[in-house]
Amino acid sequence: MARRTIGRPGLLLLAAATAARLADNAAAIALVLLIIARTHDPRLAGLVVGAFIVPTLVTGPVLGAYLDRMRRKRPLFAANQVALAAALFCVLLSAGRAPGWLLCVFGLCAGLTAPVLTGGFSSLVPLAVPAQALGRANALDSASYDVAGLAGPGLVAALAGAVGAGAALGCVAAIAAGGLPLVLTAPMPATPAAVAETATQRRESLRAAIAAGLALLRESRTLRSVTIAGAASQFFQGPLPVALPLLAVALGRQTSGGGWLLTALSAGGLAGSLLSDRLLAWRAGRAVLLGSLCGFFVFLAAMAVTPSFWAAVAAAALAGIADGPSLAATLSVRQQTVPPDRYAQATATAASLKTGAYALGAGCVGLFTGTATPRQLMLGIAAGQLLAVVPLLASRGPVSAIPNEALVPAPDTASP
Repeated sequence: MARRTIGRPGLLLLAAATAARLADNAAAIALVLLIIARTHDPRLAGLVVGAFIVPTLVTGPVLGAYLDRMRRKRPLFAANQVALAAALFCVLLSAGRAPGWLLCVFGLCAGLTAPVLTGGFSSLVPLAVPAQALGRANALDSASYDVAGLAGPGLVAALAGAVGAGAALGCVAAIAAGGLPLVLTAPMPATPAAVAETATQRRESLRAAIAAGLALLRESRTLRSVTIAGAASQFFQGPLPVALPLLAVALGRQTSGGGWLLTALSAGGLAGSLLSDRLLAWRAGRAVLLGSLCGFFVFLAAMAVTPSFWAAVAAAALAGIADGPSLAATLSVRQQTVPPDRYAQATATAASLKTGAYALGAGCVGLFTGTATPRQLMLGIAAGQLLAVVPLLASRGPVSAIPNEALVPAPDTASP
């Protein structure tokens, strides 16, 4: 058996992805802390963060389709890094001095190309690593999200507490800018289809490409079920940042105890992501995703009924381990069912839907906090993971697979 190594190109690509995602994950909390500190207006902070997140719902399919067609992808990734860093620096300089609408514009500019950080980088993974190492690369790509989600907010919280919210946002902007050299050196191959179109001067219109990609998500039973399951799971995870501090209080701790629960959940997620390679070598991606959602339900429910805080922390870590393989399993299914010339669009669109679902779930939590106890709220979040299983069960049957090698270009078609 060939040794499963992702090689130097894969390592460079994942390093660039992790740095970019770290800045993106830290940006939202840094924006909130700075705007509240300077304006004392939580509503404005929410509007700016909304402007930062919401555009991904629209730009995901467009940028994904554009990436599938691009012979040279690096300029778009570089532009995203520059736009994120510049917009965050602008907020840092103008918060408390400029009108609120201008801060929202800066937030919009920071998030406009965010799908590049999620689906964009993930779409490059099959193009940059050997086919036999794709499972390992998917696991590390999934872990990249966990590292960014764990370290980003933690870094902002530590800096804001030590030197202030302004320094925290400035550091996040510097990380975004510092990620540019990695983006400029990471491998970013074109898909074979993009190379062929360039050689033959045949070019599908962008509108037709977007329509075809969305039709694929709608018409492919397997792809549709996995996409809906992922979005549903994220919707019900949206209330967790609010529910976990409330659960900590219910267990006799201060609200800051919610940070321990969230940290345990994220750390477990990182461990689960790293283990996903072994799971996916043993079971098919859809089965791993199904098991991941069921395990997540079990341990979230255990958190809701556990009698002590530290038992809840342990259950949170186990919940994270259970949830960790879900993204790698989703990537595996997608790589088997999406044609190479639609892969970036499918990945970016699904990532945008998950981001939007999470934000919508977070926005809905206020409807229940006044009527449900923290334990009931956690049970509802857990039950939501079982609802996410339904589309997977409804799509049971053989998968029309496209070999993973179809996503990996021949050596003479890869561009640096």
